[in-house]
Amino acid sequence: MKKSCAIFTSIAPLYSRCLWYELSESGNTDYSFYSSAKGFSGIKTLDINESEFLNEKGKIKWYFIKNIYLRNILIFQLGIISRCLKTDYDVYILSGEMHTMSNWLAALVCKMRGKPVILWGHGLYGNEKFFKRKIRLLYYKIADAHLVYSGRSRELLIKSGFHPKSIHVVYNSLDYKLHNKFYNERNQVELEKLRTKFFPLNSHLPVIIFIGRLTKEKKLNYLLGAIKLSKYKGNIYNCLILGEGREMNKLRDMAVSLGINDLVYFFGSSYDEKMNANSIMLAECCVSPGNAGLTAIHSLSFGTPVITHNNLSNQMPEVEAVIPEKTGMFFGEDDIENLSEVIDDFILNRKKSIMESACRKQVEEFWNPVKQRSVFDKAVAEV
Repeated sequence: MKKSCAIFTSIAPLYSRCLWYELSESGNTDYSFYSSAKGFSGIKTLDINESEFLNEKGKIKWYFIKNIYLRNILIFQLGIISRCLKTDYDVYILSGEMHTMSNWLAALVCKMRGKPVILWGHGLYGNEKFFKRKIRLLYYKIADAHLVYSGRSRELLIKSGFHPKSIHVVYNSLDYKLHNKFYNERNQVELEKLRTKFFPLNSHLPVIIFIGRLTKEKKLNYLLGAIKLSKYKGNIYNCLILGEGREMNKLRDMAVSLGINDLVYFFGSSYDEKMNANSIMLAECCVSPGNAGLTAIHSLSFGTPVITHNNLSNQMPEVEAVIPEKTGMFFGEDDIENLSEVIDDFILNRKKSIMESACRKQVEEFWNPVKQRSVFDKAVAEV
């Protein structure tokens, strides 16, 4: 007999669509999803018409709760407490975000009812200060099990006293099936046409890409600085920046001031996955000077290695997919000169051709919705 499980998240980001559908097709667990119908901070979300609650032809059992924010931080979800009190799921999966006070109350309600609780989130980053770490661990101890995104977080929780069998590495994912299709159907002529479209005067030069939101945390000013340094050394590269965000205008101005605006193309945001796929595949490497996040998975899916910084405490969990000299390379955090050196080493030694198959294998084995579903099902069954 199938187990039933409710999953509570803050929002329903578009990138999670494939995972939600994959979970909905599980033969072991009947999953229902609860979140706000609205997005936050520019993050594109699922169409509410994909909800079975509104549309009986939908595949996803998706129900809506309301978020309350304070200073752009989610502090409470209206409706989560009543759902945990009145529904009768076998297992409840809640967000691992400790600052959302409704999570604490919902977890305690489930425990009082004798319902197992799984927390799904980042776990420990490793850079928490004493007080924050204590509060976070206190919240985590309410749960019966944990779904964390990386092996590093799992090890940090084990060192903090959590039982190894209660911590499951669930990874993260994008639309692996679609990405795999685009990779297998790639057309070199199309890629070269796109390269010429972006860089008509410099189409012969290697291309570096960044794809993601243009935020301060991504530190794209370091990428522009590194391109300038490499150019000074005689190593000239094109740079394609695909995405939008608060830093867009600053970065445009910086490219002009550095004298590299003819080498940098700002595409803006794109939800055309084929265009995104071709853009990534035409690039030699993807450089994310700040935290890598899902940018790494997006790039590796198409066989394009990732260069990012080496301070794991200031990284997102997806950085575990970046294995030095296999799927990418690291540089010293905030070190523009070292970033320039690493980029030069990578491109001049044609390392993409060496790493391409390993990049795709990494995503195929771990960072995809099918793998995630197996971990979810296992965690629910064991708890």
